[in-house]
Amino acid sequence: MAIEEAYQRIKEMLYLNQLAPGQKIHYEDMSRRLNISVTPVIQALNRLEASGLVEYVPNKGYFLGEINEQEAQELYEAREALELYLIPKVVEKITAKKLDEVRKSFARQRVGESTQARRQFILVDAEFHLRIARISGNEVICRLLKDVFEKIFLKYRPEYLHSDTFKGIYREHKELLDALRQKDVELAKETTRAHLASGAKRIIQSLRAQSEGESMLGVDI
Repeated sequence: MAIEEAYQRIKEMLYLNQLAPGQKIHYEDMSRRLNISVTPVIQALNRLEASGLVEYVPNKGYFLGEINEQEAQELYEAREALELYLIPKVVEKITAKKLDEVRKSFARQRVGESTQARRQFILVDAEFHLRIARISGNEVICRLLKDVFEKIFLKYRPEYLHSDTFKGIYREHKELLDALRQKDVELAKETTRAHLASGAKRIIQSLRAQSEGESMLGVDI
């Protein structure tokens, strides 16, 4: 029970941006913060390592994972395969009520400049897509998609995304909603494919900007 509690609470800290990608996790400090003994915390960190969210470096300790370009590309390819596969079932099963539930997630997306606002935006982005996927009724694929989203969004720092990026995501989500409302399978597939291609490009560009920004630290200009 203590292991599961530690696991869930550490993940919650990631979702709330209380822990940042790349940050070292001192398990003694984490034990105090969670008021849970050290052993369950270490076991929870090992479980997070197995899921790809935490990295253990020998003689250095545990670090929150950071996404790289190759992993980002592979995760977006996985998203494309899974989400496109589900679209015919989603279109078949979608109702006005279910579409309204997706719209509620869409309406919660608000563009902000702070890191916290950006983090919240991309978490609602994941919720939007998962709500659509769940309409298909395929819980196995939905669980796979949830794991993919966690690897993308919990290992990614949104600070280097341009504010116009969020406006683009918002517009693309509206286009996908329109395609689903029309129950047009091919249009929904085309819209999803274009949205995911843009998403992969945006993240890779921001990772490069992040790398370039960090390489300038300590350099006299």
